[in-house]
Amino acid sequence: MDFLMDQILFYTSEKYEEVYIHLNTKFDVKYQDLFSICASIGFKNNRRSPIETRGREFRSNYFNTSQRATIYSILLGDPELGKNIEQFDDNEFRRQARKRLEEYAEGGMEILISEVFGNRWDGNKLDPNYSEYEIDILGYIYSDAQAIPF
Repeated sequence: MDFLMDQILFYTSEKYEEVYIHLNTKFDVKYQDLFSICASIGFKNNRRSPIETRGREFRSNYFNTSQRATIYSILLGDPELGKNIEQFDDNEFRRQARKRLEEYAEGGMEILISEVFGNRWDGNKLDPNYSEYEIDILGYIYSDAQAIPF
């Protein structure tokens, strides 16, 4: 039932690939960490966006235990996919779940871009001279959790 351990390929968006790369190289934020944060933000705000062009990939077995729990919680809470836990073993469900998580992550990244990074995002990349992106993301998550708990 733990299908995330089956090395499913997840994709980030090419549109925001530079954000993933910047936060990974400058702050050692792993792709799976940022992806799960973005998916959580997207889910909490009921924001999904399709990925227009795939960017980098990473494997689902990179998720740690708490990230897998978060992802399963998102899937169980999804109004369309979370209705039948027995289908978690079905290959078609897994494909839909992966796509849905990618859409939530894309929606969450859109929220981070507009509400957190703001003018530090030029449409292609983040300002390389700014050094407090981690603090900004954590501040957003904390204030959002205080306003309306997950």
